[in-house]
Amino acid sequence: MIKLYRNDKTKQIDQLAADYLGVNSFELMQLAGAAVYAHLKDDPHVLVITGPGNNGGDGFVVAELARQQGQVVHVLALHPPEKLTGDARQAAKLYQGEVLTMADAERIKQLSFDVIVDAIFGTGLTRTVGGTYADVIQWVNQQSCSKLAIDIPSGLNGSSGQIEGVAVRADKTVAILANNTGLYTQDGSDCCGEVCFESLHVPEAAYQTVLHSGELLHENALKALTNRANNSHKGDFGHVLTAGGQAGMLGAVLLAGRAVLKAGAGSTTVITDASHAHMLPLHAPELMSVAYDSVACVGGLAPEQINRASVLLCGMGLGQSQWSKQLFKSCLQSKLALVLDADGLNLLAQAASVPKQLAVITPHPGEAANLLQCSTQDIQNNRWQAVQDLAKKYQCVAVLKGSGTLIADGEATWCCPYGNANLATAGSGDVLAGMVAGLMAQGYEAKQAARLAVLWHAIGGGRSVYGMTLTASELLNSLHLVINSET
Repeated sequence: MIKLYRNDKTKQIDQLAADYLGVNSFELMQLAGAAVYAHLKDDPHVLVITGPGNNGGDGFVVAELARQQGQVVHVLALHPPEKLTGDARQAAKLYQGEVLTMADAERIKQLSFDVIVDAIFGTGLTRTVGGTYADVIQWVNQQSCSKLAIDIPSGLNGSSGQIEGVAVRADKTVAILANNTGLYTQDGSDCCGEVCFESLHVPEAAYQTVLHSGELLHENALKALTNRANNSHKGDFGHVLTAGGQAGMLGAVLLAGRAVLKAGAGSTTVITDASHAHMLPLHAPELMSVAYDSVACVGGLAPEQINRASVLLCGMGLGQSQWSKQLFKSCLQSKLALVLDADGLNLLAQAASVPKQLAVITPHPGEAANLLQCSTQDIQNNRWQAVQDLAKKYQCVAVLKGSGTLIADGEATWCCPYGNANLATAGSGDVLAGMVAGLMAQGYEAKQAARLAVLWHAIGGGRSVYGMTLTASELLNSLHLVINSET
């Protein structure tokens, strides 16, 4: 798995890499520039836009390499080269071509380019982009040519993945020495395009002392279900109790129950409101159903239900009525490994204590904010910290859904780079929760089940032929294509 770092680790990594290679910081900048140049050496006409720091210095190195190779190169310096300092100033002095400024804006607009190289801001940006910088970034985004960003698209926060006012929408981002967390979360996937990593031949072991924030999941990192013996039966693959669906909300728990089976569990019983429990087999005959009566079941779920199950999944379409609270209470009285989603999470936030059997929670940012008693914006400002806080507070595996879904177990954090807006549809989260529970029922430990379910779910949504019209049912029906391809 690829390690991910916050932007405050960049300088430390650069120094350790330079030490390993036996070069000084400027020589390291030249190596970085050469690695970036390799991605645009076939583009005849290049525009490099430089900014005030070392990212701009990288841009000057790239520009000089392109000039030496006979490419038509223009450099637009948004910060006067003579005011640059350190390595960036030295790189600017070595560039032998013409340097344009904003005074030449009209001239630049008359030119055409095959590629624009974004070397304006690096990974350390923490302020809102405004003024001339914002105007230029907006102009870049309007151009039809290819855009290549060095380290990170300018305007994107290297740690959080949030856009700081405005950001370059690159077709390719060349990350040097380290992959930043912000490349893969929130707005990262929209701004970065294809992310290409350049190690400069420095092994990761050279900076293993640098604290990383997480690891990037790869579609080949986790394998699907192991080969099953032909001499097996459904009891070998676990049974899940799937609880939820107050009156009028059958759909959510139905999707979750079907997802349990799609993930490979042997069977599931859906515990739901009496008003529609009898309807469940009409929609999915594979599912068993039990009508939950909050008056008759005050003592908890029936022993025969508990004894045959290995995992309890609760929350999808649960609501927050008195019926909902009683079913939630009944679920907490069970000793089965517990997976909570949706309103199960909102009721958990109100609980007096954390249930010892809690194994996995799957909140979206709003539910995470409720669980941590903060605002949704607080969650989004630092998703990496938030998912760890969730895992530690609730002593379980936390799955923080969103663009670049994060999984944490209180010690390690994993980021899923797959999926897209196709998954932003009603019922998608119910499917994911069911998949987690279905994998746990087969014996996968909680963090492994969560990671594998997130991968399957994201890859399935990302590859869907339905695009923006994808529904949760269609996602569910096509999961076998992803699951079977990963075996």
